[in-house]
Order: sequence, then structure tokens, then C-alpha cells
Amino acid sequence: MHAVGNRDPFSGADVIADGITGSVDGVPTVASPMYKQTFDLRTGICLDDPEVALPVLPVRLL
Repeated sequence: MHAVGNRDPFSGADVIADGITGSVDGVPTVASPMYKQTFDLRTGICLDDPEVALPVLPVRLL
């Protein structure tokens, strides 16, 4: 289970929750619905621009 921030760092819009989930080479990802940048769900790092990242939030399973 993964949790990342909802704000797209490229557009500034709160849209990541509406992003397209998938994987790239076995890495779980989410792609922004705005400009389609893809982010690693484990680290938040943008695969298209590694200097940009989403905040990664801790997840506690109950």
C-alpha cells in the first residue's frame, strides 16, 4: 500500500488521486492526469524528471 501527496508539482492542481496507476519495470507508479508525468509510488520521485517528487506519506495498516 502506498500514499503520496495529491498536488501535481507540475500543474499545481490537486489531481494525483485521479491519476492512472500502473507499473514501469516492476515499479508501482501513478501518472498525473494533467501532463502525464509518471511518479514512483514508493519514493514519490518523478520518473520523467528525478529532481521533482511527490511527498510520500506513511501508511499504517489496521
